[in-house]
Amino acid sequence: MDENMEVLKIDYSQLMDLRIDFAFKTFAEGNPEALTSLLNAIFANAKINRVVKSVRLINPNMDKKSVEDKLSILDVRAELDDGTDILVEMHLYGIGEIKAKIIRSWARAYSEELKKGQDYTLQPPTIAIAFVEGAVDPIEKIENAKDKIHRACMIMDKEDGTIFTEALELHFINMKAFAEAVNEADSININEVKEDMFAYWLTVITEKEIVNKTIIDNACKEKEVIQMAVSAIERQSQDKVIRQAYQRRQDEIYFHMLELASHLQTAEQERQRAEQAEAEIEQERQRAEQAEAEIEQERRRAEQLQTEKEHSDRRAEQAEAEIENLRKRLAEYEAQSIGTPNG
Repeated sequence: MDENMEVLKIDYSQLMDLRIDFAFKTFAEGNPEALTSLLNAIFANAKINRVVKSVRLINPNMDKKSVEDKLSILDVRAELDDGTDILVEMHLYGIGEIKAKIIRSWARAYSEELKKGQDYTLQPPTIAIAFVEGAVDPIEKIENAKDKIHRACMIMDKEDGTIFTEALELHFINMKAFAEAVNEADSININEVKEDMFAYWLTVITEKEIVNKTIIDNACKEKEVIQMAVSAIERQSQDKVIRQAYQRRQDEIYFHMLELASHLQTAEQERQRAEQAEAEIEQERQRAEQAEAEIEQERRRAEQLQTEKEHSDRRAEQAEAEIENLRKRLAEYEAQSIGTPNG
């Protein structure tokens, strides 16, 4: 950094939060050099051999492909100096569908890039980058696992890791996990981040969550581009028109999050009721099974009693037959006794 450049004293409480899509979009549009630095830091952290020299911001609106299709509006869309298309989205909330959304945006942008009659092999890649406030994948099943800060995804061979194509490149950056790691270490030197410049930029982006603001001051002292970025954010934050639009967007997000929290609470209540109903059904099923078992026992006892009765009836019949036989023999004996003269 230029030693003659004065490090400004920043009132961080007045800065716009770059995690809010409007603030990030405004910052990127007004500072293409800073966006270039940020992109290079992202690629370097992912160990991707790509150096961005310049970016050209283009229309972030992607037209619908059909009547049923949704209009896709990106926060930032830019073209790199080599023709690569960059899609950037900032998500402070609602990350549940972010993977599907970002892949859909990528697919639509990639299909737009190919000109009629153009060789498929000449089409430059499309890269999608999503800043999210939380993990995009559940890690509950992994013992002692932490949310990964930067996921760089491509299509590759599952066995040997060979990259199938560089046309699809997706980056998911977990801002929440980064801020938590920095606050825990009280430093940007954390194991989860491989590239210092990437850590510097994430420190600026997650400034509202960084407890020790000295960390950001030191980043400004270390890297001129970081100080210039923070100064640019401060200037934009003081612009009345930008500030009003930013606050409107803040309110939209706030009320959306309230609505989302209400939906989540309702969904949780429904889930608990469903679990309770399932538990009651399970209890009824167990009671029914127990009743069936008791009925089965009674049926077996009835069968056993029936068998014993049948045996008893047969024995009774045999006894009656024997009695009848004895009666006949007695009668014959008596007859013989009467017919015999007294000797």
